[in-house]
Amino acid sequence: MEDSILQVFSTAPWILLFLGIYMVVIIALGVFYSRRVHEADDLCVAGRQMSFIFMVPSIIATWICAGAMMGAAGYALLYGMQGIIFDPWAPALCMVIIGVFFAYRMRKAKYTTVTDFFNHRYGYLSGMLYTIIQILSAIAWLGGQLVALGIIVYLTTGFSMSTAVIIATLAIILVTAFGGLWALSRIDMIGFILIIVGLVILLPAAIGEVGGFASLIENGVNWAELPTWSMKIESEANGGYLGYVGLLAVLLYISAWATLSLGDVPSQVLMQRALAAKDEKTAVAGFLTSGVLYLTIGMMPVLIGIAVFTSGYMDGVVNMEAQAENVLPWAAYNFLPPWASILFIVSLAAAIVSTSGDNVLIVSTLIGHNIYRNIKPDATSVDVLKVVRIFIPITALLAMSIALYFETVYKLIVLSGGIQLATISGAYIIGMFWKKANTTGAVSSFFTGLISWAILFWFWAMPATDFFEEDAIFIAMVPAAVISFLTLVIVSLVTQKNDPPKPMRTQDGEDMSQMQKFFWQKSS
Repeated sequence: MEDSILQVFSTAPWILLFLGIYMVVIIALGVFYSRRVHEADDLCVAGRQMSFIFMVPSIIATWICAGAMMGAAGYALLYGMQGIIFDPWAPALCMVIIGVFFAYRMRKAKYTTVTDFFNHRYGYLSGMLYTIIQILSAIAWLGGQLVALGIIVYLTTGFSMSTAVIIATLAIILVTAFGGLWALSRIDMIGFILIIVGLVILLPAAIGEVGGFASLIENGVNWAELPTWSMKIESEANGGYLGYVGLLAVLLYISAWATLSLGDVPSQVLMQRALAAKDEKTAVAGFLTSGVLYLTIGMMPVLIGIAVFTSGYMDGVVNMEAQAENVLPWAAYNFLPPWASILFIVSLAAAIVSTSGDNVLIVSTLIGHNIYRNIKPDATSVDVLKVVRIFIPITALLAMSIALYFETVYKLIVLSGGIQLATISGAYIIGMFWKKANTTGAVSSFFTGLISWAILFWFWAMPATDFFEEDAIFIAMVPAAVISFLTLVIVSLVTQKNDPPKPMRTQDGEDMSQMQKFFWQKSS
């Protein structure tokens, strides 16, 4: 990081002061809302009392973080609109898909985790496979957030990256263990407001550097010299898709749309908001609204990234690909007055802390509510609460160790959604609505997707991309996901007699086959 485009802000002491105040405030919120936590569901799903006004920021906060902010701005600078299909477009689509097809039914079922769906629909083996993937994904995601936070604090203040990560981790542990989703949803609201204010201040300043919005649209350029505003696969002469042409371009393009849309539909961190909503209507409205708002907010850093490169300020920067993730704090330092730059850096850090707490909670919830209850079926809700609280610091400290060894953010985050697409998405999406999906099909689709992904990655995608690992991962994802989905259907049909499908049931065991599936339907 010695050659970073950033320099220590002249306002560094003020940034550290306000970050310290923010940490104290969120810990105080955790202690305050601990009064509402008496059993596991109080901590994990806020007693199923989350209102619309807190649900929307909480959903958006799961994504408005390191990937959506630093990563998307950097990828827009490098590749224009082609580079940001992964984020914010695909996550916004994911939220809308959940709102239209999944939120109503999942809230109706009164589950605590998505693992509960897998347990009821396919049995405990399938539920355990889902849980393992979710834990791995969430820890990788959390590690990415802490990486971003450490980099921001180090590059803007000169404060030790490792120390910043450790302090943030301790704050996250305290607020999550005390207040759970009650406190985290309020912290999400604070981060949501701060980041909107910060972006609203920075966006016009950045666009003003290129002569205004109309000038940006007309003259916007990117580092890779791709068509800046194109979101489709271009001709070979125009760079194809992110430099790839033919089959590789098609597969990477599909992966860009699918990895964080269909791939993240079964995500526990998102569905936890639907399960915590006060009713089915709130769950649906929350996700539909969040999808629209997320895209609106997420496009702000995209425009900032393109504006910065178009302005010419990055001319002559060595190793632009490695520097691009720092474009947002760079813009704040160079385009904003000191007070506004302080606000922006604090808002960026607040957004990351917010989503980090959410991920710590889901891992601990899965371990306490599902794994522990499998081991001890007679455990009370109070027993589960104790286990969840024990695993909150364990999860956070594990992710912290990852954060101290990894320094790239965006692909680490996106990869966690990709793991789901090729393994568990088929069983969740198809099993939600197709009655013939059975346990054998679900388990088979998991392993065929995972194995085919590994084989395609090592023996085809890696050589085809000249061993560019990050792109190879996502190119191999699409055929692996197709294999996984097809396996579920074919194996389920072949094994209907030996393995009769289980109906989807509520947490109380009630058959949901005749219940209303979508919010626009009338009850059967």
